[in-house]
Amino acid sequence: MAPRLAAKRAVVVGAGQTPGETIGNGRATAILFAREGATVLCVDRVLERAEETAALIAAEGGSAIGYEADITDEVACQALALAAKDRLGRIDILHNNVGIGGRDNSLTRLEAEVFDRIMTTNLRAMRCRSCANRAGAARSSTYRRWPRSLHRTSSPTACRRPA
Repeated sequence: MAPRLAAKRAVVVGAGQTPGETIGNGRATAILFAREGATVLCVDRVLERAEETAALIAAEGGSAIGYEADITDEVACQALALAAKDRLGRIDILHNNVGIGGRDNSLTRLEAEVFDRIMTTNLRAMRCRSCANRAGAARSSTYRRWPRSLHRTSSPTACRRPA
């Protein structure tokens, strides 16, 4: 059976790994997309983390590129869209896995500046697709909008009740 994502081009935003013993959702997604045949642009705000994910994919025989971008910055988001189109040729899948929390604090225990950083990161990350459209990366004779498949993920971690 052919891989389900054979010849697809995927951008996984949040593909780096925060240091720790577990594998994050973004890294796991990038690896699984590659195992299913996709070429993956692994995006993270820390280049070394994105490149580490790309190296893991390459070690399994997959194709991946690391890329650094802070998608809370609109200019960086537009640059990402153009770089993805330039490096991959087209974008079939955008998997947006960016989001942060307040560690294990409940909403009522967060300092205002921490809350503002969380909201900026989590809400601006959702604008990545519209930034790409405005940057012109969405337009081609084959695809009217970028990308064909859009995935936005989250984690229940932020929804925990305080102890």
